[in-house]
Amino acid sequence: MSNVTRTTPLKTPNKNAFLNASSIGSNEVVAAVAGVRHRVLSVVLITTAANSVNFLSAATGISATFPLAANGGVVLPFNEHGWFETAVGEALNLNMTAATATGVQVHYISLLA
Repeated sequence: MSNVTRTTPLKTPNKNAFLNASSIGSNEVVAAVAGVRHRVLSVVLITTAANSVNFLSAATGISATFPLAANGGVVLPFNEHGWFETAVGEALNLNMTAATATGVQVHYISLLA
């Protein structure tokens, strides 16, 4: 016989956001909300040309940098505990090192501070 540890199901409403960016530097994916932090549960990202991308809480890095080749991408599958989150009251941004067409889809929750 084995023991199974179960956690309470996630009851926070899940949200989706997407961005079709093409500007070098910081691009807003989810807007800042006073008193709220955004926790990213999954990501799909594709870029058309070589590009290095990472996620920011406003201007502070909160993810690894993903160096991507042309038509490359990254998938962070659903993680109920989240991959990363913004600081309270800060936007979730995508930082890009090249001005190239890049699509990003995020699944996230917003948590009160």
